[in-house]
Amino acid sequence: MAAAVVTTLGIASLSLTAPASAADPAGAAGTVVINEVSSNGFAGGDFIELYNKSSTTIDLTGYHLKDNAPLVEDDIPLVGKIPPQGYVVIYTSSPSSGPKSFGLGSADEANLISPDGLTTVDSYGWTSHRTPSWGRTPDATGEFAATTSPTPGGPNTLGSTAEAQVTINEVFTDGAGTSAPGLHDYVEIYNGGSTPIDLSGWYVTDGAGTPTPADRVTLGGATAVLPAARYLAVETELTDAEIPAGFTYLPVSNGTKSGFGLNKLDWVFLYKPDGTLVATTFKGVLPDEHANTWSRVTSGTGLWKNGADQTPGAINTFPGGGVETPPLDPNWDDIEINEIASLNADDEGNPGFGDAVELVNTGDTAVTIEGWYQTDSGAASGAEPLPLAELKVWDGDSLEPAADFVVPAGGYVAFTSTKGLSGEGDSVKIYGPGAEAGVRQLVDQASYGDGDAGVSDNYESDSVAFAACPDGSDEFWRVTENSFGQDNTASCATKSRRLDSSVVLNEVSNSAGKAELLNTGDAAVDIAGWQLVDADGNVVHTVPDGTSIEPGAFYLAEGIVGLDSADSVTLRRATDGAAVVAHTWFEDGIASYSRCELFGDIAYVETPLATWGAANSCPSLDPQPWLGGADVVTVDEVNGFGDGDGNGEGDVSGATFDPKHPGILWVVQNKNTLHKMHKVGDVYVAVDGWVGGKKLHFADGTGALDSEGVTVAPDGSLYITSERDNDNSDVSYNKIARFIVSDVTQATTDLTAVEEWDVNGFVVTGTNLGLEGITYVPDAFLVAAKWEVGGSLYRASTYPTSGLFVTAVEGTGDLHFFSLRSGRAPMEVKVESSGFPFSMDVTYDADRGVLWSLCDDSCGGIYNVLSVVDGDFTVETSYARPAGMSNLNNEGMAIAPDSTCAAGTKEVIWADDGDTDGFSLRAGTLPCVDEFLVAALPEISGSAVVGQTLTAVAPQLDPAAEEITYTWFADGSAIAGATGSTLVLQPSHLGQRISVTATVGAQYYETRTLQSAETKKVARAKGKA
Repeated sequence: MAAAVVTTLGIASLSLTAPASAADPAGAAGTVVINEVSSNGFAGGDFIELYNKSSTTIDLTGYHLKDNAPLVEDDIPLVGKIPPQGYVVIYTSSPSSGPKSFGLGSADEANLISPDGLTTVDSYGWTSHRTPSWGRTPDATGEFAATTSPTPGGPNTLGSTAEAQVTINEVFTDGAGTSAPGLHDYVEIYNGGSTPIDLSGWYVTDGAGTPTPADRVTLGGATAVLPAARYLAVETELTDAEIPAGFTYLPVSNGTKSGFGLNKLDWVFLYKPDGTLVATTFKGVLPDEHANTWSRVTSGTGLWKNGADQTPGAINTFPGGGVETPPLDPNWDDIEINEIASLNADDEGNPGFGDAVELVNTGDTAVTIEGWYQTDSGAASGAEPLPLAELKVWDGDSLEPAADFVVPAGGYVAFTSTKGLSGEGDSVKIYGPGAEAGVRQLVDQASYGDGDAGVSDNYESDSVAFAACPDGSDEFWRVTENSFGQDNTASCATKSRRLDSSVVLNEVSNSAGKAELLNTGDAAVDIAGWQLVDADGNVVHTVPDGTSIEPGAFYLAEGIVGLDSADSVTLRRATDGAAVVAHTWFEDGIASYSRCELFGDIAYVETPLATWGAANSCPSLDPQPWLGGADVVTVDEVNGFGDGDGNGEGDVSGATFDPKHPGILWVVQNKNTLHKMHKVGDVYVAVDGWVGGKKLHFADGTGALDSEGVTVAPDGSLYITSERDNDNSDVSYNKIARFIVSDVTQATTDLTAVEEWDVNGFVVTGTNLGLEGITYVPDAFLVAAKWEVGGSLYRASTYPTSGLFVTAVEGTGDLHFFSLRSGRAPMEVKVESSGFPFSMDVTYDADRGVLWSLCDDSCGGIYNVLSVVDGDFTVETSYARPAGMSNLNNEGMAIAPDSTCAAGTKEVIWADDGDTDGFSLRAGTLPCVDEFLVAALPEISGSAVVGQTLTAVAPQLDPAAEEITYTWFADGSAIAGATGSTLVLQPSHLGQRISVTATVGAQYYETRTLQSAETKKVARAKGKA
């Protein structure tokens, strides 16, 4: 270590600090002077350089810099300290200098003002531009004179701008011992220039006011070449094996280590090879600051403060969350937004990451974007810094992490937007450095429309990016190939405009080979030459010349060949190539896919009847009033589920009753939390050992399920759907996970899936539009309902599991039936429609023998009841939400079993993802499935004589049966084919007694089979042998 006592300084032009006073609390007068100014002609912009000629660190916090205008107009407030013999440069017109930053004019002044706003500490005025700069020679005491080369941040005698901008930026004096692991003492050097500089032969030393000749680190080798806007951290004491190639250390190796440690009272010096002092810094004798870094608040030029953490090679940080503000690169205006993609990380066509943004340097000089900020269409106050870890550059084959913040002349840099970008239109805005949003320079901004930069929830977009064509221009186009990190030549070759026309695809069938166009406008449209293009880019139909469509009229394309079961149709206008993906499908439509308005939105839905050349046969919902009570009450504690992600909502998505233990309600939150609850009084609360719930993880023990739906399997295990991993929420991750909960105790905090099935390949949607609800359906129900798969009756023995799991998919409204065998891949058995364009939950109602499909507030809170008709689940009835429940964001529905019935009703629970008014669970009622009251059993009318006809007399029931089926028996054995209401007696029935059963049913009544009394033995007709 160098000596810890400050000795007489062996440096010229030093003076004692002026005494402090109320007008000059730091004693800056006579010690801190204006040393150099530039008002015109310097590439970095107008600047004022301050120099501390004393032997003491001066705190300039609260002081001001101004020009010849009053402080209320032009004012740069200072924060930080200037070390003895230290230089500080303020670029006065930079936005990062504050909201009252200013330029320096041809007849102007530079003034250093004390905190009282009245006392001038130092001043320099001129009557013509100071070009390229004027400075004192010698520093601090000489007269101002024109320089040949500005030297901001360094001695005016250097005569080299590049060398003057090589400065000390950070010092750390409390590093690990040489033989210990960790960061050692270091001095960080910064190149504030615009070109690399070779520091070979330059050296760092320490000292107590004067350099210690025996302590020295001399730079050399490849590491000594310091690029523009880059940092070089020089550790002053290292083991011999750690010394960088080309560096030399004094003291020389003692066999273990080389170099010297730094004391908290040390000065640090940076010299050129010829012994010319370039920079120095000294913290000063301050208590309890040894562990802090001594750091500039602006890279290379700013005042100094105690830092918060060691940041060798990176932006300095400060206590309270502040960070070093790098200067705004003088060539910032050469940076342009060049390409944008709103695709998520798992969307096809992305560059390998989501919400991509590309910048291009259109100038002939490298530009540093260190400290820059970015946001979307939101306010500047919401902009977030661009981290180096997110920057990517093209290495000739792929995008790789950037080594620094420098964008070379003509170069590109890409990154993930700091804010999520909407597919339905958004903006990207880039800002320069600045601690406050109001002082940051707006560098560039670009906006795009619905689907221009990728997928849209409103229509099918084939765009994968919004690119400047040509590079760096303000002319942006939709492109179907991206070119992030490279020039846009290749992507611009695929450019197009969105087809914005009143002519739309109205109906399509790949099976029929037909597509229908409709003119929705009020004027005829010429569609001659328009093309229909499939998903592979093949033209499958071209509209003949001379074709136009009148308002409300149709054009039918027939004989189309090439559309597949999973395909799309794009409409492309011949004159300008404008195009739009009209519809994409993933399986054959029942008869066709038709354009329909549902719940205020336009969507394409499967329709069982094709209506070529006529209005589409769209499904219509005429909801019946809720069949249970109108009243709905909250049944959880206010804010009982907390706010796991800070969005102000409880995020409860799924709920189900345990069929074997109906007093237990299982509830899942989106944020990978499972709750086991029971009702205490009128409120559901956690059972013992489950307070706060249990965190859910995937089968490998990692990740966080975006848990959406939950159901109980026959063995008591829970099956939970997840559409994402919340630890990587930009990627679709549709999985069904199985959890064992029988051995959970209070000490259990986390649950890992014992099995999981990846169904991502079956559920093709956007990132947050995948699996929602799940329910278990037993084989017996499917068989009895005569459900069909592939045109044949469902046979349980065909599949390896007992029963199927049905999942609801948000983005499509489809219900996917899966067979999930342990240790095997999932088997998709069938896909049915829920009757909604979106589906948030599906629930099997074992008592009614139906499926309930739930949409959320997007559908007005309507519920579809589906039963099997002709082999397929079909919407039997639609019900409005209870009159006493607002249109909530209900994403889950749990129906209690009939075993819980009281006074003819049972409980229904809704899970509100929006946590409205702080409540997530609400309860209503459904009527229980009732039994018929039987006033009289079925009877048989007619004579028991061969050749006679017997007629079944229906039973007398309350209420009357809606369906009755009959089966005839002879001596207790069913008669083959005898299932009508009448039976003609045959000779084979002679001597047997005949009876009939009537199987009766009605909605929400238990099906019953009632048997008549037997007839007398069947006799021969009279006169017959």
